[in-house]
Amino acid sequence: MRLKEAVKVLRSKNAGVWHITIDIVFKNSELYEIAKTKLTKELFCELFNRNELEYFQCDSINTLKVSFLREQAAGSLKDTDCLGANFYIPLMEIEI
Repeated sequence: MRLKEAVKVLRSKNAGVWHITIDIVFKNSELYEIAKTKLTKELFCELFNRNELEYFQCDSINTLKVSFLREQAAGSLKDTDCLGANFYIPLMEIEI
């Protein structure tokens, strides 16, 4: 099953000018528990080319949350995604 089929919410957004946050809310606890074994902090670091990021497992609401620094400030001349709304896209096809 691909991640996009297992979630109720899969989104990314700005968390201030310098941070991106990604929310992954699963349809149920069973899918969440399976996904936790595959969607690790290391995977997100590799996928988003980061040495460090914040990774949260919210068991009571079947949610994973990831936050990291942007390479460019939101809205700056070199920014390619002013709202941070497209950072979730590489996650959609991941098999869980």
